[in-house]
Amino acid sequence: MPQTLDDYYAEIEGMITEGEALTAARDPASTRRLKRRVADSMLLVASYQLFVHRHVFAPLLDDGDPALRSRVNEVKVECIALTEDLRFNVKDFLADETPLDWDVVTAKMGWYNGRLRKHIAEVRQLMSPNLSDAEHASLIARRVGTVGAQAA
Repeated sequence: MPQTLDDYYAEIEGMITEGEALTAARDPASTRRLKRRVADSMLLVASYQLFVHRHVFAPLLDDGDPALRSRVNEVKVECIALTEDLRFNVKDFLADETPLDWDVVTAKMGWYNGRLRKHIAEVRQLMSPNLSDAEHASLIARRVGTVGAQAA
C-alpha cells in the first residue's frame, strides 16, 4: 500500500484512468479485468480512508479553530461515505454475471470518480490553509475538471 498522501493520490488517479480506459473500450473481453480493478480500488480507497483519518483529519481536529474542525468533519464524513458507497456497490457489481451494460457502468464510475476527485481536492485544500479562497476554488476546479468553481 502507498506510504504517503501523494502516493495514495497517484495510485487512485492511476486506477481511475485505467478504469476510464477500460470502460471507453467497451470490450466484453475486459470485463474480468474491469471487475478486478474495481475490487482493487475498493481495497485502495479503504486503506486511503484509514490513512487520511490518521494522518490528516486527526491532527487537524486537534486545531483550536472551530471553523477548521467543522470543515474537517464535513470532509471526513464524505470520506466515510465514499468508502461505504464503493463497498456497497462493488459487492453487487462483482456478483453480477450478466453482460455489462457499459453505459450504466460508465455513468456510475463517472459519478463516483467525480466525487472521489472532489474529495481529494478538498483534502488538499485542508492541507493548504494559506491559500486564498480564489486559489482554493481554482485548485478544486483543476482537480475535478470543472470551470468557474466557487469557493465555499
